[in-house]
Amino acid sequence: MLEKCSNPECDLPFDYREGRLVRFSPADTKPSEPFHCVEHFWLCGKCSERYVFAHERGAGMKIRLHPAAMRAIEEIKSLYSDFVRHEPKKQINEKIFHDD
Repeated sequence: MLEKCSNPECDLPFDYREGRLVRFSPADTKPSEPFHCVEHFWLCGKCSERYVFAHERGAGMKIRLHPAAMRAIEEIKSLYSDFVRHEPKKQINEKIFHDD
């Protein structure tokens, strides 16, 4: 039974009415077995906006940044590097310390 969000940094208790619930069946189960293994993973609403599930062979189900979140981070990095490149350190210091 799921108890909380699959994000280890989030302790929100399971609520089937929100977020993302994923059902996973490992590919290595044998068809001749009388039962097959099914695992469930859940991300709360807030975490599901930022993360997605990714299965890693040998490591199991993991969470990774959502592609949209990755693009936003890259855009912020780009804007920051453009700012630093166009505003030499001397000018930045003058603006901070000498503007009245």
